[in-house]
Amino acid sequence: MSKMNKVDISVILASSIHESKNAVGNLMYQLQTLKSEFEGPSEQSDKINNIEEGLKQLNDEWVEYLYLFKLASDGYDLQTDSLQVSEFLDDQVFALSQSATAKDLSLDFECDESLMASFDERLLTSVMSTAIYNALRFAKKRIVLNAAIEDGYLVFKIEDDGAGFSHTEDEETNFLENNTGLGLYFAELSAQAHANNGKQGFIKKSESSTLKGACLSIYIPQ
Repeated sequence: MSKMNKVDISVILASSIHESKNAVGNLMYQLQTLKSEFEGPSEQSDKINNIEEGLKQLNDEWVEYLYLFKLASDGYDLQTDSLQVSEFLDDQVFALSQSATAKDLSLDFECDESLMASFDERLLTSVMSTAIYNALRFAKKRIVLNAAIEDGYLVFKIEDDGAGFSHTEDEETNFLENNTGLGLYFAELSAQAHANNGKQGFIKKSESSTLKGACLSIYIPQ
């Protein structure tokens, strides 16, 4: 019998993630069907909503992992378009408003309606979802998304009124070395994938100047 060829473990992992994402999507569809037919007490309805939100977050995480695999292996082709930024932010708020409502949090955005910028919409949608889900964990009452042009960069900011990022005296600027989790690693790679006129994207975390909690800024060169 011939010896089996070695298979790249990363390909197996990517395939497994894709299949898991499809399975979660199927569960979401079945749950939505059940939800539309459910006529029980509100307490049970709330539980169904919580399960649905959990599945949505898990599905988004699988999408993030697939993008992360492609970014880390140089297998992602950036697709940038000139987009209306306020419309993009409105889409992010609409997609996650139910998750915010389930936690009794307000989620809104602030942006000049005339602002146009170039970026990969699919990739930044996944980055924003990851950042918003993180803010949902720590915010007390409010999360605000905003965007503006600063020094040749389109800057997305996700701000909340939670406890904020922890700071230490020896904290490094490079968050990849700072054990801040896979979400920030994904955001950093996604920002870095955007390059223009010799400038490369990056992320920065700080204190929110308005809400006094955490602020994650994503810089996309224009």
